[in-house]
Amino acid sequence: MRKIIAYLRASTDKQDVKNQKLEILEFSRNKKLYVDDFIEITISSRKTTKQRRIDELLEKLNDSDTLIVTELSRLGRSTAE
Repeated sequence: MRKIIAYLRASTDKQDVKNQKLEILEFSRNKKLYVDDFIEITISSRKTTKQRRIDELLEKLNDSDTLIVTELSRLGRSTAE
């Protein structure tokens, strides 16, 4: 069964994932999509993929699933990453 997962990451305690979540919820509402799971974390992108819960995210995703992020920089510091 296909699922949609949203990944939200704020870099510091001064930032907040609320705005990202609202943006994703608005996008999904407009596209008539249902987000099955949200992975939310406040941590620097300099941390490991495990610490940023990227490893957990990849374990949850299957080939037919959809990942939604507000911007690619939420996933990593570079395009290679």
